[in-house]
This record gives sequence, C-alpha cells and structure tokens, in this order.
Amino acid sequence: MEYVVAHEVAHLRHMNHSPSFWALVEFLCPNYEVAKEWLRLHGKHLYRFNA
Repeated sequence: MEYVVAHEVAHLRHMNHSPSFWALVEFLCPNYEVAKEWLRLHGKHLYRFNA
C-alpha cells in the first residue's frame, strides 16, 4: 500500500514515469522495487476482494 501511495503522490509532481519520477518514488518509499514486483505478481488477485 505504501508503494501505491508513493507512486500516486509522485504523480502530483511528475505526470510521467521519468527518471525524476522514480527518484521521487524511491525517496518516498525506499524499498519500492520489492513492492512493485509483488504488485506485478499478485495485483490481479486483489480484484477478488474488490480492493
């Protein structure tokens, strides 16, 4: 959840996925790569819970 929030907050400053965007995501959520990978692998299962 922290990664998703950091990702969306970073879009308030950068409306793209530029290196500056990812630097801000990393600043907000230092271990974002782990969460991003988890979401890639398991995110589709969240729809079962209407999350």
